[in-house]
Amino acid sequence: MNNVLLAITQGITEFLPVSSSGHLVFLGELLGIKAELPFAAMLHLGTLLAVFLFAVNSLLRALKNVKVVLNLVVSTIPAVVVGFTMNEKVEEIFSNTKVLPIFFCITSFLLLISSFRDGNKILEEMKFSDALIIGLFQALAILPGVSRSGATLAGALLLGFKKDDALSYSFLLAIPVIGGAGLLEFSQMDPSWFYLGVISFVVGLGSLFVLKKIVLSQKLRIFADYCLLIAVISFFLG
Repeated sequence: MNNVLLAITQGITEFLPVSSSGHLVFLGELLGIKAELPFAAMLHLGTLLAVFLFAVNSLLRALKNVKVVLNLVVSTIPAVVVGFTMNEKVEEIFSNTKVLPIFFCITSFLLLISSFRDGNKILEEMKFSDALIIGLFQALAILPGVSRSGATLAGALLLGFKKDDALSYSFLLAIPVIGGAGLLEFSQMDPSWFYLGVISFVVGLGSLFVLKKIVLSQKLRIFADYCLLIAVISFFLG
């Protein structure tokens, strides 16, 4: 039952800019379950399928433009480098709930400062330097409590991109990063966890619709306030 709760949490928080990894660590601590990376990776694979289905139009748009594809590669490089060079450090951080409040506050700050921005740049106008900066934002999300979707969305918005295009780029970036994290831990996954991946897929699909509606309706501040609240709660319960 506890694993099902973690799968539902993963599905809800993977794409909402509130950090799924942070919530898994936080909830795992409350329930007395260690949210190890292989288990989290299985849940990530479920949400990977969800973003494939939801962002199919954005994916087709990207495939029609070589520059957008190259930008996605550039944005993915920082996360890949950090993932391979700091894997053991990340394992340690995942077992230390005392740092969660700090990382949740980082997410809250990024969402707050970007919530006031709505530029006019589109994906096809993105420069390699823009892609690299967004990639550096994404690399921060290797830390539990720093939201991947929140960081990439904030990075794109602060660089002056339209909200819907910033959201599309965040969705597209999720595919290689989540897929790579899943493949990296694939050999250590327990086949009995498969049904949990299915749960995270179904719930994740729903959270994608919620995220798009809230972001496009200029209410990103809601997530900033929530992350600040969860930071306070995790501080007192950590």
